[in-house]
Amino acid sequence: MSEIPMKNCCIAAMGLLALLAFAACAPLPDPAQPTVTTIAASPTAVSLDAATSTPAAAPATPTPTPLPVKNVAASGEVITSSGQETAHLAVDGDLDSLWNSGRIPLGWFRIELDGHYLVNKVEMVIAQTPPGPISHELWLGDGSGTRALYARLINEHTEDGQTLAVPIDPPRNINEVYVRTVQSPSWVAWREIRVFGDPTDTVPPPEFKLVKIADGLDLPVQLKHAGDGSGRLFVIEQAGRIRIMRKYAQSNGAITWSVDETPFLDISERVSCCGERGLFDIAFPPDYSAKQHFYVSYTNYDGQTVISRYKTTSAPDIADPASGAAILKVDQPHETHNGGRILFGPQDGYLYIGIGDGGAPAFNDPDNHGQDPSTLLGTILRLDVESGVEHYAIPASNPFAQVEGYRGEIWAYGLRNPWGFAFDKETGDLYIPDVGNITIEEVNYQPAASTGGENYGWRITEGSICFEQWGCVKGEPCEVEHWICSAEGHIPPVAEYDHSLGCAIVGGAVYRGPGLPDLQGVFLFADFCRGQIWGLRGGSRDKWHSPLLINASFPISAIGEDQEGNVYVIGYQTGVISMIAEE
Repeated sequence: MSEIPMKNCCIAAMGLLALLAFAACAPLPDPAQPTVTTIAASPTAVSLDAATSTPAAAPATPTPTPLPVKNVAASGEVITSSGQETAHLAVDGDLDSLWNSGRIPLGWFRIELDGHYLVNKVEMVIAQTPPGPISHELWLGDGSGTRALYARLINEHTEDGQTLAVPIDPPRNINEVYVRTVQSPSWVAWREIRVFGDPTDTVPPPEFKLVKIADGLDLPVQLKHAGDGSGRLFVIEQAGRIRIMRKYAQSNGAITWSVDETPFLDISERVSCCGERGLFDIAFPPDYSAKQHFYVSYTNYDGQTVISRYKTTSAPDIADPASGAAILKVDQPHETHNGGRILFGPQDGYLYIGIGDGGAPAFNDPDNHGQDPSTLLGTILRLDVESGVEHYAIPASNPFAQVEGYRGEIWAYGLRNPWGFAFDKETGDLYIPDVGNITIEEVNYQPAASTGGENYGWRITEGSICFEQWGCVKGEPCEVEHWICSAEGHIPPVAEYDHSLGCAIVGGAVYRGPGLPDLQGVFLFADFCRGQIWGLRGGSRDKWHSPLLINASFPISAIGEDQEGNVYVIGYQTGVISMIAEE
């Protein structure tokens, strides 16, 4: 679940042998003695459509285009993945100078502007020798503390001096521009980054608030509905109980909520709690009203993550604690990153299970479970638990069902601790918040059309940046460490925030309720420590955007929804359940 981040670890300096070995495979020369040709006064411009992630064709004859507004890139602070000493050369207005990271991808270039600007275009002037295919991403920060993916240029042929122009349409109020290079035939470098915008006011205040509807709960960690039309909400208490919340309409039209004294289920005697262990979640299968069984996830006293099936008694508000039958047990090497989120897919009816990487005292996945598809750790699983077979069946459509060396249960991998992933019940899209290590918290996105098998990058990447940078190449002698941080083949997050704003990301629900039209289709996520709540909108039709919605200022363990699509925020230490409403 959530965690308090460790202090930044020291990174060993690069040795001379590693430097020489690295430079040998980097065609772009050191900026101290550049050999790239100077671009013409009117370089070719490629306009990148952020909605389709496909560059428009370059014009046959370059035509100078007047700048729409002032270039403000040089107004702020520039921070780079490496080569910091030359970073200013990419915002100095001189196309003969360039920033060079001195490394092959993955690399990034970030401009923290000196204020908020209404920006309508970003231009990136290529520094690249030789010509060849590249993959770049443009991210924007809007002052909410998060940055979100705005546009991608994937596997396109570019050459030195070419300009990539990304229109920001409609113009966006931002204070940060972040360019990430995933693939390039040379070292990551830019001749110039231009940001066109006019000064504007700061981000408007949040337009939503929290309304308390219940309290008195003991370390609540999740909230679910049964999909049975009863209106009941089931709140999971970490120590091993599930409580029912229900609402009542008063004669004056007011709505009040109550929490049943008798738990729906109490299995505290078999649950190991607390920290990042305990009773995690509950999931009701499709047609629960007829089936009258459900699933829970918890940590047992052997330290395993357990998925068990339980039955409801003849009394609909009471489950039978003796009816538990384990369908899956996952050994956990440590007490952290045990995962535990379980959800039924709204389109396929399969059970999705989030399993963390197993943690470690240093929280850095030293056994690389995240990149090891022969283990269930660091994954989201997809199981057919309603087919009638003992325990579960592996759906034939799972991406690795017939792949040697891969566990067939895996739907996606490369995850650290996917606590709080959620489906959009209308579209089937899947949002996956993943708890970071020491630097970045992230949200990943999987469209409903996905056939699974995505690798979300951990532990090679943490969010959009490198986590594992230097190491030995598999199958080769380890006399010299190599640069191994490659994000090729990985699915990048669509939104992220730094640990300056919090410690651990939690989720999550997509708003589909009747009362807040401005939140329709928005995925809500929060930070466990600081209590900020953001809303993420985007996907295949729109550019990603994640404004701040609410400053809750208390630890939030999860965000859940009722059957109608209203969204609720769970206060972990306060034991308070709140509903999101308009300010």
